[in-house]
Amino acid sequence: MDAHTGALTWLAQGAASNLLDRLVDRALDGSPPPPAWPSPGGAPAGTVEISVRHHSAAKVRTPVILTLQEDGSRTGTVFSVVLGNTARIAVPGGAYFGAAMVVDPARRTLQGIGWSRLTVAARRTSPCLIPAGRPSAPVILQLGLRKADGTPLFRL
Repeated sequence: MDAHTGALTWLAQGAASNLLDRLVDRALDGSPPPPAWPSPGGAPAGTVEISVRHHSAAKVRTPVILTLQEDGSRTGTVFSVVLGNTARIAVPGGAYFGAAMVVDPARRTLQGIGWSRLTVAARRTSPCLIPAGRPSAPVILQLGLRKADGTPLFRL
């Protein structure tokens, strides 16, 4: 995980802001708008289909916060989906890093966290499956999942 700490920390910092509440609401309030990637600048685009695998006992709509970043970048695009749905996004062909946080907004718990590298082929559809496992306290501390006042953002 050390090689991806920067990217996951960026996701965690976004989650620590009110961005998390907005993304969770957007996922649960119906069909969220399709994620948008900044203009590719003339590079041929491909499509990535991102799915998250998480073994949840919950039988309710569970929000997932996804981030997609160009490999090596410290910024990217954050969007939300419902667990079990697939996010489709057009991006320039290249190497990317995807991360996912499965959250339970009612209990304010982090149910799962995962990440995956992916390569998007220009003018093709590239599938990406992100396995989200149960987070551990050391991972939560390493990512800095805390509010501005220092309290934990999620319970485990």
